[in-house]
Amino acid sequence: MKNHQFPPYSFYGFFLTLIALLLLPAFFGNNFGLTHKLLWSASLLACLWLITHDHRKLFLGSVLAIPCLVINWELFPGSGEWIPLSYHFFTILFLVFITIHLLRFVIVNKKINSDLIFASLCAYLLLALVWSRIYILIELFFPGSFSIGVNLNQSSEELSALFTYYSFVTISTLGYGDIAPMTQLARSWATMEAIFGQLYLAIVVARLMGLYIGSELTKNNQGD
Repeated sequence: MKNHQFPPYSFYGFFLTLIALLLLPAFFGNNFGLTHKLLWSASLLACLWLITHDHRKLFLGSVLAIPCLVINWELFPGSGEWIPLSYHFFTILFLVFITIHLLRFVIVNKKINSDLIFASLCAYLLLALVWSRIYILIELFFPGSFSIGVNLNQSSEELSALFTYYSFVTISTLGYGDIAPMTQLARSWATMEAIFGQLYLAIVVARLMGLYIGSELTKNNQGD
């Protein structure tokens, strides 16, 4: 896998989009839901932009992303519990698909550069977003799986933001305790996220340092 296969600055742009998704909606108050929808749609499109170099992956990614975009904007007629369940299910599939693509790039790439660094950061953020959707599905299927202390009869965007917050608190092992898993299933997934988060940081940082040291040694040998 070569760097020129990816659109210029695609990893950098994707990283900024994800950061905007996490930070900006809270500043818009009454327009929180609309802002979240816009930034979430932008994040999904940025995901697709990463794989435009591979038509087969782009087709598969589009098949997974289109239901997320359609349901996100409530363009699907009808109502029922299966719609939010389908939405989060397709979102998990799509984010996992993109995360695997990023991780493959991180593992295969032998040259340390800005693309590799930002791809590593994006993969870490996506892992937390995947787990946030898993937590939502658990709560939807088994109400009371999490001790939240707020009314869950709120918008999809607010629910997503709430569990995204919990997911990042878990993956970084901060553990504030304001949201807590109450069932064995919820605790198991929270445990796995904490483990994956720490292993990811340890492995990726070690790999980046190894590539950097290797490139510096190569430069010194060539200079000699």
